[in-house]
Amino acid sequence: MDSGITIDGEEDPERTAILLNIPLAATNAIGSIIALFIIDSLGRRWIMLKSLPGLFLTLCLISLSMYLSLYSEDQKTKNDGHILFFVMIILYLLFFSIGFGATVWTVNSEIYPIHLVSTGVALATATNWLSNFAVSSVFLSSMEADGGKVFTFLILAFFTLCAFVFIYFLLPETAGKRIEENVQNIIG
Repeated sequence: MDSGITIDGEEDPERTAILLNIPLAATNAIGSIIALFIIDSLGRRWIMLKSLPGLFLTLCLISLSMYLSLYSEDQKTKNDGHILFFVMIILYLLFFSIGFGATVWTVNSEIYPIHLVSTGVALATATNWLSNFAVSSVFLSSMEADGGKVFTFLILAFFTLCAFVFIYFLLPETAGKRIEENVQNIIG
């Protein structure tokens, strides 16, 4: 992707990477701040269910942008694919940071009996880190092939559908309830 960022007539990929990460980090911060203000009033489950369609759509459009960037013969279409990719990554981060960045961790701390909160949160955190490692390892390998760059995001979109079904049918609202009520709603 030609960013147009040059130093002495030469493109500087490190500088480009840093500059392109600024709006990504800002979007993540803005989404987290929004979540902070709405998590108690709108509810954890509602926020997650409303952000998942946005995550699904942006992942599908990221896949499309990869396809356009990699397989199009027309340079304008390739450039449009690059722009679509960057815009969709920003929107993906916004939906994620509002819906899943903090909300999942809040629910995680509210669904265990008091005497098991520390153990439950520790096990969930360990599971999260192991899952992140597995996904990161597979993601890097899949991004080596052009087809992998397209299909990887479609696979991730499929998992957002699975998450929607799981949350819709199995996760009760935890906002405004005592931990004992949440535990009862999860168990029974």
